[in-house]
Amino acid sequence: MVDPGHGGDDGGAKGPRGLKEKAAALEIGLAVAAKLEAAGFEAVFTRADDTFIPLWDRARAANAQGADLFISLHLNAARTRAARGSEVYFLSLGKGDDDEVVAAENAGAGAAPATADSVVASILDDLAQKAFLQDSERLAVAIQGQLNRLAGIKERGVKQAPFIVLRGAAMPAVLVEVAFISNPKEEAKLKEAAFRAKVADAITRGVRRYFAQANGSVRRRTVAGPR
Repeated sequence: MVDPGHGGDDGGAKGPRGLKEKAAALEIGLAVAAKLEAAGFEAVFTRADDTFIPLWDRARAANAQGADLFISLHLNAARTRAARGSEVYFLSLGKGDDDEVVAAENAGAGAAPATADSVVASILDDLAQKAFLQDSERLAVAIQGQLNRLAGIKERGVKQAPFIVLRGAAMPAVLVEVAFISNPKEEAKLKEAAFRAKVADAITRGVRRYFAQANGSVRRRTVAGPR
């Protein structure tokens, strides 16, 4: 499941020259899906156009599709325009590594709907959560390792954060902050189809590496219904 962040009335962050996160995330998502399909995977979207999808519904859509992986795509922003590079996050059930990023990406989510609460209650028990988190961390490391190879992109590392969009996902799930839209140079790169293709290649290589390291043993886990 490819999840381009934001959409519709939720524009996300905005670059100094006007690029909106929702637009860049969608373009990257389309490129990622194309590369994944070319590599032999089946890619589906939470959104394939400028549509607003509530954060709580995105992981639910992945669950309904029976997705093996959930990859949410975003662009980072910081008060200082010098901030640069990519980061890959996986879920934390406690405090995150970057409160500013969490606040920005969780903005407007509101409380979990009753149906989402029941899914979270059934998924996030100790044993299942530990298993999902381990797989998510491996996926995050695999993708970050490939993003680090992109020319001019500084390594910022793998982090954990309580992103709502990752909660309730019954599969390994990561959130990729591809670059800093607040950095004028990276904003310019994000407007280039060639750069977006390189990002998509890197993410696809990370996915392939993740499955290769799992030796074909990765399977979507069966999740019990509400208790």
